[in-house]
Amino acid sequence: MTLVEIEALRVQKEGAVICNVPSLAINAGEMVAIMGDNGSGKTTLLRVLASIERDYRGKCVIATDPRDVVFVHQSPYLFRGTVLLNVTYGLRVRGLRRSECQRKGLEWLERCGAAKLANKTAAHLSGGERKRIALARALAIEPKLILLDEPLEEVDDAGIATICKVLGETAVDATVILTSPVALPSSLVARRVELFDQRRIST
Repeated sequence: MTLVEIEALRVQKEGAVICNVPSLAINAGEMVAIMGDNGSGKTTLLRVLASIERDYRGKCVIATDPRDVVFVHQSPYLFRGTVLLNVTYGLRVRGLRRSECQRKGLEWLERCGAAKLANKTAAHLSGGERKRIALARALAIEPKLILLDEPLEEVDDAGIATICKVLGETAVDATVILTSPVALPSSLVARRVELFDQRRIST
């Protein structure tokens, strides 16, 4: 099943083309890395897929409910309060009971290697810790499409190994699209798509 279908996608701001994708199809359960230098349009493409950027030309079809799409920014925003409070946010919004929110939140913190941070104040986290907490928060709602903007930036080797493992496990039931300006571990992605200077794309 094709989950993402793009044709002649073009985003232009103030006369400059900032993202140009002639054609791209991504299947359900696929893990794809969007590669390219800074300014090549990687983040803009994720914003289009997340329905944040709506000012574009062309076709972009996402074959799932928007509630089943999550976008984790390169510099993720965390709410005031504890780490666990942050991770359970999406679950609480969906109306789950408090006990179920706590259980799922702790489970995903454990899987992301951050269980010991559960009661820590989110404002006091390092950059790498914030990445893992934001990832746990996104995965806790069990989305169908996961969009990650440079998820391995500022993360140490142990954290990278943990993130790669949890994303590999998650991709069985979800489609994962992540960006990076550099090569990612071969164990992480099945397919790479490279953006070049906003004018062409190769797969």
